[in-house]
Amino acid sequence: METPGNSKKKASFSDWLELLQQESWQLELLVSGFALFGIWESRNFLKHFDAYFGSHQPEEISTIFLFIGFSLLLKAAWSIFFINLLIHVVLRGLWIGAIGLRYVSGEIDYETLGYNKIFEEHLKRRVGRFDTYIEKLEKVCSVIFAYTFLLFFIFLSSVMVLIHLILLGLLTGYLSEFGWGGLGFTLIVVYLILGFVVLIDFLTIGSIKKVRSDAFAKVYGYVYQFYSYTTLSFFYRPLLFNFFDYKYTRRLFWFSVPYVILVLFLLPGFYIETTEYYPTRDAIGKNYYDSSEEIIKASYYDDLRYQKYNQPEDIKKSVIKEFSLAESVMDYSLGKIFFPFNKNDPDLLKYKYKISPLNEHGLQHVSFDYVIEDSLLVKSKAKESAALLTLRKAERAARKAGEIPPLKRTNKKLDRSDGINIGFKRGRYGNKERVPTNKYQAQRDSVRKYWSNYRDNYVNGKILAIKNALMDANKIFIDDIPYQDKMTCKLFTHPNLNERGIQCYFPTDSLADGEHILRWERTNYNPNKLDSIKILNRSIPFWIRSQR
Repeated sequence: METPGNSKKKASFSDWLELLQQESWQLELLVSGFALFGIWESRNFLKHFDAYFGSHQPEEISTIFLFIGFSLLLKAAWSIFFINLLIHVVLRGLWIGAIGLRYVSGEIDYETLGYNKIFEEHLKRRVGRFDTYIEKLEKVCSVIFAYTFLLFFIFLSSVMVLIHLILLGLLTGYLSEFGWGGLGFTLIVVYLILGFVVLIDFLTIGSIKKVRSDAFAKVYGYVYQFYSYTTLSFFYRPLLFNFFDYKYTRRLFWFSVPYVILVLFLLPGFYIETTEYYPTRDAIGKNYYDSSEEIIKASYYDDLRYQKYNQPEDIKKSVIKEFSLAESVMDYSLGKIFFPFNKNDPDLLKYKYKISPLNEHGLQHVSFDYVIEDSLLVKSKAKESAALLTLRKAERAARKAGEIPPLKRTNKKLDRSDGINIGFKRGRYGNKERVPTNKYQAQRDSVRKYWSNYRDNYVNGKILAIKNALMDANKIFIDDIPYQDKMTCKLFTHPNLNERGIQCYFPTDSLADGEHILRWERTNYNPNKLDSIKILNRSIPFWIRSQR
């Protein structure tokens, strides 16, 4: 039973909400202003994210979908918040101006305008009272503000569904290793079917919830609650149902799907073409555009890439996908060119050059990532540990047999000048290396040195083999003269967007002043195709400036 005290508290809370509703426009303007500023400043982050994804694109379909989902969420959030909040600020400003004008001139007096009776009646009917206009503006502004956040959370739920499908796909792959792949596939099908039912219920504003069968309602209730929690829709469900129960906002909900499509895909696609005779990549095709010697492509030069954008933070928008020459005009006797890792390089190195990878491939996490996962290195460490354990056991047995003296313990205090280095010497296998006191310790040191040198030689040899393979795959010709034997290359992480690859240096002192053509020949390898080797050719001009 409700007590008078509780009724009074509820009445006071309702009065407070009514007052808060009347004053909420101030908070709306404050939030919209700060949000618009932050959203506009974050536009470069989206450019950098797209560039990073372009240069570090994974090969696993699950990871690609995860990146795409996250990218779509960022773009949708940016577009929805920027457009909606900009409209909200403009309309709220118009509303404030209308209130100020009403304070000065009051209601609209159509009779003082002296119009014909027909127009006067038309204006009274169509334009109406000024207070009604202010009320409509207030309603539109408040609804747009709530609608903005509702759209974002609906899109977030869609991304959560994509993440669930990716996780189920990974689970199916894991179960397949134990012969349970069918179970994982069944889970995906069930998830999709039940999710489609919930989606139909959502788009039809709860038509499935209107089914009168109690048994069906109980079963569907469990499904509904499962998707409610897994898609995080319980966060915004009160806001959603408040939209549903009001005819004015319900129509706005129906507009959500075409609105998101319009903002994400249609509006950004419009542009004005004023140079229809210029050979663009879309007009003549990527291969013709990239292989033409008559077009300067800024993405193939480090210096032009920096000049292409007005703001320093925009530089990294351009991703090095094939190669990049350091300078379009060279003053020095040495040229630099960078070749990033290609997405087909793992197949090229593994199948053509028979080089095993140094690191784990695919999606990683810092908590479970290992620097080196090479099988031969793992085996060498296991052999080293086994040999050291055998020597320790032999030393322990020799001590028990009295062949070597037992370890002595002393309570003598160490002198400050001795520090902690007593009994140790500096060595390359750690900060300190124990001075051997018997043949077993000396043998252990010998084992450690042997396997350490083995791993050093193995890793350095593999790194050299990788570099040589990449040099063999990337060939350059200057004025049709091969420069492969003249290049010296090193593995390099380019500062543009941390693209990994090799940077090569080639002499230019023998080149005459003026224009030269650099041709790049790239070998790609795809073992899944009948014609596994594919050669790409690109040509770009560069100039040697007179040094006299």
